[in-house]
Amino acid sequence: MSIAPFRSDKQLLKFAERFLRNRLETFRKDIDICMTPNSRGEHAYFPALFICIAFADLLSGLHAGKVWPRPEDFKRYAAKFIRHPEYTPDNVNMLRECLRHKVAHLAYPYAVFDTATSKEFKGQQRHLVTWTINASDRRPAIELVKYPSTRELTRDRPPWRVPYDARIKVRVRRFHMDIIKSIRGPCGYLKHLESDAAARENFAAFMKGYYPP
Repeated sequence: MSIAPFRSDKQLLKFAERFLRNRLETFRKDIDICMTPNSRGEHAYFPALFICIAFADLLSGLHAGKVWPRPEDFKRYAAKFIRHPEYTPDNVNMLRECLRHKVAHLAYPYAVFDTATSKEFKGQQRHLVTWTINASDRRPAIELVKYPSTRELTRDRPPWRVPYDARIKVRVRRFHMDIIKSIRGPCGYLKHLESDAAARENFAAFMKGYYPP
């Protein structure tokens, strides 16, 4: 392994600082636009959520050295640099399977997501999961609420019974803040990059895919 095409650690670290500063500027701008309410007090929750998840993928890719990171890579990134208890493997799986993939392909999530349809929940108790997305900056950023008994959708439902027994809640501003805080500070990704040679090799490997030399 090497840090090529960077010629030195100093050059790599200087570039990493500039690269992430520029991406953070765009990230903040995009989220600010999505979270600015319209005349009816409504926010663009799903574009904001998708940008947050995509930016988290970027960071986990940098850390793992992969332009196309796997779900496990974000779990490792969150455990090392976000360090809040709500970023459990199950919550991250739910965030991706119930929300991220559906927004990417269908514009909006399923009204109710059946965990039995995803290999990520194989061997676990089946849940029918609905969702709530809001603009709050309160913690927890991600919360999975499991109800003691089955409930039924009352909004946006077809002319038949649609049960659910769990709800994933995402507070977009808090998720956004956690992602930003994971980069800087004494325990952030950039500080880790300064002290860890393997992290610099992974950063370089990512950049060779992002900017083919």
